[in-house]
Amino acid sequence: MTHSDNNSVCILRLTALGDCINAFGIVNAIHEDYPEVKLKWIIDSRFSSLFVSDGEPIVPLAPVEIKKQGLLKSVMALRKEMKNERYDALLNMQTSIKASLLSTAVKAINRFGYDSERSREGQSIFINRRIDKPESPHVLSGFISFARSSGFEGIQPKWNYHLTEDEITTAKALIPQDKKILVIAPASAKAEKNWTADGYTKIGQYALEKGFHVVIVGGKGSLETELCNSIADKLKDNCTNLCGKTSLRILAAVISLASVVISPDSASMHLASSLNIPVIGLFAIHNPDRVGAWNFRKYEVSVYEQMAAAELGDKVAGWRYRVKNKDAMKSIDIHKVIESFDRICSDYSLN
Repeated sequence: MTHSDNNSVCILRLTALGDCINAFGIVNAIHEDYPEVKLKWIIDSRFSSLFVSDGEPIVPLAPVEIKKQGLLKSVMALRKEMKNERYDALLNMQTSIKASLLSTAVKAINRFGYDSERSREGQSIFINRRIDKPESPHVLSGFISFARSSGFEGIQPKWNYHLTEDEITTAKALIPQDKKILVIAPASAKAEKNWTADGYTKIGQYALEKGFHVVIVGGKGSLETELCNSIADKLKDNCTNLCGKTSLRILAAVISLASVVISPDSASMHLASSLNIPVIGLFAIHNPDRVGAWNFRKYEVSVYEQMAAAELGDKVAGWRYRVKNKDAMKSIDIHKVIESFDRICSDYSLN
């Protein structure tokens, strides 16, 4: 199959934000490399604002209000919105039954879903083509396989958020301009995936000794706020705490100005990677081969393999295996994080 067989493509990836950031790399690559292709991306409305620049979608979007409307009303609303649209291909990049039901609103000739190893929750009922097995277990490798299986050979992820001058100016007003910046994004969506406040504080203090200014970022949730405030209190006046104070677009602008980012498996980690800002990803619960920072795997600090081995003994952990020990992240050694930080400083002449 060549891309000429699919001159109109609808891509469905709703959540989570980190996965949407990775998916954007493929959506945008098709948009930029194949401008003749009619394109639309169905995405959860909670995350769509990241992909809108100066009031205009960077790629054509169809946001769905699942959180507000519920699934049934969202399906009906999407059917109404897309009733006069036809596509050569639907790329259903999400295996959930929720995504599959939403996919019924899309009229498409070729309906691509995951290969048999990755397909779940009855996705096979809603598709008529399977993608080729991805080259690696990484989520983004799967997205690449969707594009290549539908004829976009040689596609590589390409991120461009079209950050505006106003957004960059706003971000610059929030952080010092005369120092190297370490952004600490300490929180993920799940508490067990977060490193300790003490660990983040120690790497922050080490960065301060190296002449960096520390900026802490996070969302408005109580989990993130508590963790960010705990770190900020320990670093006292030597940091800027932006937790809960930025939109997704301004968060992207702030990270784009960073020298280094440190984060567990989170949207901020993927955002840094997509902006080509060196990031130290921290892992214990999920396999970094599946969810690591795409562009900066060499700097990650992971205890995932040893934590999985402790639970499974002689059994081999499948690429999807999730570590059950909720204290696993506490096993990450501050010295390993400092080593990774020093390597970045050396590689990027930040000393």
